[in-house]
Amino acid sequence: MDCWTVLQLPEDADERTIKRTYARLLKSCRPDDDAEGFQRLREAYEEALAYARWRADWEEEQSPAATPVIEQAHGNLNDLAELMDVSVLQPAPVEAPKADPAQALLSGLSASNLLERWQQANQQDCTDAFQAGLLRHCFDNPGERTAIASWAAKHLEWLTPWQQVAMTPWQHETLSGELLQAYRHTLQALLEQKAEREFITQLTEYNNQPWLRVFDQQQQWQRIILHLLHDTAWSVPLFERVCQVFGWDDQKGVYPEPAWMWRELVSRCEQESFFAHLQDKAQDTQRTSADALAARLLLTPMTATQQKRMIDGFGDNEWHACQHLAETLTWRYPQLLERLPQPDAFFWRKFVPRPIYTQVFIRVWAVFALGIGLSLLNTPSAQLDLQSTLLFMLMAFVPAGVAFRVTQFWASISSAYRVPDLWLSQYLIPKRLNPNQYWLVIRHGIPQAFMLVACGLMLGILGAVTYAGALAINLLHKKRIGHMSQTFSEGWPWLNGLHWVFWSPLQAAFLVVMVAVIIAAQHYLPAVPWTHFNPPKS
Repeated sequence: MDCWTVLQLPEDADERTIKRTYARLLKSCRPDDDAEGFQRLREAYEEALAYARWRADWEEEQSPAATPVIEQAHGNLNDLAELMDVSVLQPAPVEAPKADPAQALLSGLSASNLLERWQQANQQDCTDAFQAGLLRHCFDNPGERTAIASWAAKHLEWLTPWQQVAMTPWQHETLSGELLQAYRHTLQALLEQKAEREFITQLTEYNNQPWLRVFDQQQQWQRIILHLLHDTAWSVPLFERVCQVFGWDDQKGVYPEPAWMWRELVSRCEQESFFAHLQDKAQDTQRTSADALAARLLLTPMTATQQKRMIDGFGDNEWHACQHLAETLTWRYPQLLERLPQPDAFFWRKFVPRPIYTQVFIRVWAVFALGIGLSLLNTPSAQLDLQSTLLFMLMAFVPAGVAFRVTQFWASISSAYRVPDLWLSQYLIPKRLNPNQYWLVIRHGIPQAFMLVACGLMLGILGAVTYAGALAINLLHKKRIGHMSQTFSEGWPWLNGLHWVFWSPLQAAFLVVMVAVIIAAQHYLPAVPWTHFNPPKS
């Protein structure tokens, strides 16, 4: 099938007729509906257009030049004189050149009168010349280029395969690039103004333009929108509407490139949905489930007194819900931590009840056993035999048991003063020593002061210095000697309180040195009251 049959034209059709017929046939043979038919039509158009231009050039070359033909005079002298007589010759009238209607329409052209001038071009049958001049006007006036190109793309099908104006690849790329950037700036301004409904309306209008339905330009347009969403703030409903406009579906694997940016947007959408769901639960005071209470505690700005009043009724389920929510925010959605009223998602741990475990009893017993043992060494009859060792170990159980019960009782009493205790701890204990506000002045300070006094009563000034120094090293030096296995912890629960995993190497060395100093003071300087308050009587 030749090109003239495809175009339904005779072989002597001129270039203008070919272009008009091609534009008419394109309306029923678009590339997105019938790619094969469009390719066949395009090839026939190019072949016919090349043939018509070749024929026009050939006819112009073969046309005879307008040269006068001078015949040889064979007449008489009168005829020759008649031929030589120039008196009867008159100059021919000079005709003024006809005005170009398309050029007249382009004079004074602006974005406001484009439609009017185009209608006049149709009436004067100079649409091709008008479009060619309009294209030149775009590049002669860069300030008007975007507005004119936008109008032409909408009304004259510019930048599409069926456009009637001849455009170079550079012109096509320049116009499409400027239009895409102009569209992006408009949409970005709407996002910054939080005008999401207007954003979707404008995006849909842009996306329905014929030139953006072409495959390559549609892919470039989607990449621009993807980068715009990546660089700006938006809501989850807006992202869902954008996906509907472009047909994006993560479940079906239909999404734009680059894939890593799409994955970030999906994760961000999931994050926003998660946070919106948390806000709904936190703001609904009718919900009393554990996860709703945890969301209300972490997301609602409250004073320490209000937090304390809220968590007074918390049980294991509520504390577990707080732990799960804090871990989810910290490890899965760390960007959401900036929106919380408390920068630390685990701030609620300072309100968690802290029971007194058996490890405390073991450590208190060790302090009293060491203190009583060193005190017995100061008596003249003391001997380091098995009986003496068992004696002061048994003697240490009595004060240790009393101190353990008193500590348990104090823990329950001090919980009522948790809010002022937190306030005092925040201002009295340096943050580097207490980053998580684990140590409390009232809760822990008073029991430690009691133990300090007890050590002073047993071993005098050196005993108090030993306990205070070991406690200070424990707070300041975070390195520990080793690790405790789970088997040992479960098999020997009464001994793991003294495991070396809780000891700093400096703490152990300090304790050994101070014990040696105490023994030396008792032996060599018994008269000096360093290990007792009253000097021995002579």
